[in-house]
Amino acid sequence: MEKNLKEFFGRYSLEKRNYNIIVSGINGMGKYEFIKSIIKEYFDKNNISIRYEVSKHPDVHHLSLPIYDDSGKIKRTIDNNERLLYKFGFEKKSEEGRIGKEITVDQVRNISEFVAFASRSKHKFIIINNAEDLNREASAALLKTLEETSTPAIFFLLTSEINFISETIKSRCHVFNFISDEVEKHESSLLKYFLFSKSSLKNILEEENYLENFENIETELNMLKNKKIDPLNLSEQWNDRGIIIIDYLISIFNLLMKGKFLDENSPLKKLYVQTHNKIKVCPQQSIEILKLLLNRKKYLYSNINHKFYFDNLVIVLSKNLY
Repeated sequence: MEKNLKEFFGRYSLEKRNYNIIVSGINGMGKYEFIKSIIKEYFDKNNISIRYEVSKHPDVHHLSLPIYDDSGKIKRTIDNNERLLYKFGFEKKSEEGRIGKEITVDQVRNISEFVAFASRSKHKFIIINNAEDLNREASAALLKTLEETSTPAIFFLLTSEINFISETIKSRCHVFNFISDEVEKHESSLLKYFLFSKSSLKNILEEENYLENFENIETELNMLKNKKIDPLNLSEQWNDRGIIIIDYLISIFNLLMKGKFLDENSPLKKLYVQTHNKIKVCPQQSIEILKLLLNRKKYLYSNINHKFYFDNLVIVLSKNLY
């Protein structure tokens, strides 16, 4: 994270009156913790003492998907750990109620109220987690807020799908690309490498054993390619494993796409060879499969039947593997 922080503060002094910044990067990589580190450094630099979690400070407002009670009223916003679990398909319902599928206009109006009052420090901070979840009305309301906020405020719009954010909002924001600043490690399996790329999610997944049997996916793809398994049987298993399997498949075919062109000294070369020995596809096949997976991924949070979704996905994937 240190490299990202150094680059960020090299670009932004946070001394101007207003900033609108989109922070774009892979889901689960640590963007939220990165923003908390930025705010903490800002507080330290301005001699603002905090006695609790940065995100609990009165000048910080965190916005993400809502939780609804039985009467349909919004109780609160999910926290970052809940968001990660929901986004990767492990938690569909909180103990407190139903998790909404989009950020609503009423939530954005609360931001307008939040920034209407002077801050205790120099700025107010607004963190919109998964900004691609803003619905159309919320996006329009946010646009107005970005343009009309009179209080010194810094907006951070976090996203793993920047193409899903409206062009009008993007035109009012700077974009900061958050990337892993750790050296690529030699990992003994693709699953370990995948978890390495999702540092914020790693501990949660391992503690709850959410990735049980994920080591089998490469073998299952091999069986699918060689017609040794019924796609619909495989679909049922993948559906049970959760939405995160789509990201894992993207990671597999991304490696298969670029692996042939990796330098022999690359720490990923051995991992590529191991994976390619199980799933023998050429870079062009991998590109087509990646297009398929990325296109299908955007429908995951729609009101769809997930069993039907995975049935269709595995059937189409099997055709592209032959």
